This record gives sequence, structure tokens and C-alpha cells, in this order.
Amino acid sequence: MAAPTATDKRIEIGLRSLGRTLRALPEVARAWADMSDGERASWSLDWDQLMGTYLRLLERHYRVGTLTRDQQARYRVLLSKLEAVGPLIARLDLYPPPVLPAS
Repeated sequence: MAAPTATDKRIEIGLRSLGRTLRALPEVARAWADMSDGERASWSLDWDQLMGTYLRLLERHYRVGTLTRDQQARYRVLLSKLEAVGPLIARLDLYPPPVLPAS
């Protein structure tokens, strides 16, 4: 079996990071009003990084067909979850996901 490339690692990091963040989002939303401005800014910046870097990376690789079948399935699940939490994203005034759900 070939060693994973740097891109393979970034894809896995992106899938895991987005998954963890989406699982945490409801709890973050419940605590949002009690967070300091700095905590909200930090969380927002982390969110922006995930959306602007990892989500775009995953979308590119999904579109050109370089994700494995498992990664494709996980990516589609993440997009569905992003779509489901759209109102929450808007309520917190977070950067909206820059890609549409994959078909």
C-alpha cells in the first residue's frame, strides 16, 4: 500500500475537523451569548478557516474525483449537516459555507 501523500492527509484532517466542528456547533450556539467577544471572534476565525480552506479543498477534490468512496460519502454527510445547520450559522453570523450540497 502506498504511503499517504500530504494532500491525502489534508483531506482526512479536513473531514475530521469539519465533522468535529459541526458536532460542536449546537453547544457553541447555546453558549454564544455568554462567550466573551474574544472567544466569539476566535471561534468565528476558526470557522472561517475551516470553510475557506478545508471545505474548499474537499469540494475541489470531490469535483475532480480524487476522494475515495468513503471520503466522498463522508463529504456528502458533512454537506448535509452544513445545510441542516444553515439557520444556526446565519443566527451566529458565521461565514456561510462557500459550496452547495453535492449531488
